[in-house]
Amino acid sequence: MSIDSSSSIQTQTIWQLYRELLVPVYLPSFLMAVCQGSVLLALPLFALDLGAGIGVTALVFSLRGLGNMAIDLPAGWAVARFGDKAVMLAAVGLMLITALLASQATSPLQLGIAAFAFGSAVAAWLLARLTHISDKVPAIQRGKAISTMAGIQRVGSLVGPVITGFVVHQYSFEHAFYAIAIFACLTFLIVVFSVHAKPLQDEQEHHSILKIVPHILKDHSRIFATAGVAILCLTMVRAGRQLLVPLWGEHIGLTANEIGLVVGAAAAVDMLLFPIAGYVMDNFGRRYTAVVCLGGIALGLVVMPFTEHFYSFMFAVMIAGAGNGLGSGINMTLGADYAPEAIRGQFLGVWRLVSDTGSLAGPVVIGYVASLLGLFSAFPFIAGIGLLGSVIVIFTVKETLPKASTKAN
Repeated sequence: MSIDSSSSIQTQTIWQLYRELLVPVYLPSFLMAVCQGSVLLALPLFALDLGAGIGVTALVFSLRGLGNMAIDLPAGWAVARFGDKAVMLAAVGLMLITALLASQATSPLQLGIAAFAFGSAVAAWLLARLTHISDKVPAIQRGKAISTMAGIQRVGSLVGPVITGFVVHQYSFEHAFYAIAIFACLTFLIVVFSVHAKPLQDEQEHHSILKIVPHILKDHSRIFATAGVAILCLTMVRAGRQLLVPLWGEHIGLTANEIGLVVGAAAAVDMLLFPIAGYVMDNFGRRYTAVVCLGGIALGLVVMPFTEHFYSFMFAVMIAGAGNGLGSGINMTLGADYAPEAIRGQFLGVWRLVSDTGSLAGPVVIGYVASLLGLFSAFPFIAGIGLLGSVIVIFTVKETLPKASTKAN
């Protein structure tokens, strides 16, 4: 049975669907998640190793978010023009090349350029892959399918930092980036041989890159003013957590290997909760998932600056990881739910642009607050943004789960 047959997939059980998505979607997602998880740990620690202070390290890390934003619209346009497989291959190729170049970085500036390229590669990959799976999976199964994909990403987020921490401890940052390049190379080969390109439709509605944003924001203004802002808060909190964990670990004297183990433990909790996230999204709704996710991450961030040792630090990071795990796939699922079929790639490009603004803003805000008031103060500040996102979801976001699904359950 071909993965390209949308109608056949709608008649499958969830386990049959998982088998169809295993090699073309889930396996390369895991490998790219290993790359991404490795990058998220290596970037701030390598910047510190190169002599950067907290402010410069936050700036280097935030350039990854700027790379996300810069490529969102071109990637959405490219998916519509050239297909999701072509964009996947371009993204993985960029990850591979950037890892090799980052291994030779000798200054925070060079590392910042690499961070920008890493962010661009990840954003293009995520958008193309989300477009691919959105075309294949009906809405009533979308939560489970996408949360599983998000859960697999979290497995990669567990493996990546542990590998990076070990390699850096035993060898060097240079070898850690070589490892990232190897995983990217394997991903490239899998995509080449297992992903079937979707035939492009000439009747698809296309807009130039410069007109995509105003056109889609105008036609879907309420969605972006409510759910879009909530997701912006979520990505700010998630990016803030990714930066604050290694910074606080280094602040209390932990080694790169110990920080890698802490991040890996949090990713394990995160990973184990993705089936619950998928079940809740497809049975009770997307709104419940978003509120619990935002609240859980905020709680972990509030507790974290009061930790002083390895185990207490791990406990706080795992609380935040649990909150993140309970929101596995919520951003992608909402985007897929809202995206009109005729302009899916372009809509998701704008959706990711809005959400990736948080990936850029989170580290920038943390760097500013930490430089002005101290690292401790950045934790309650970014947690407050998470609570704001919860309030927005509760009072303004409409449920996107099909009513027939909620009644059936």
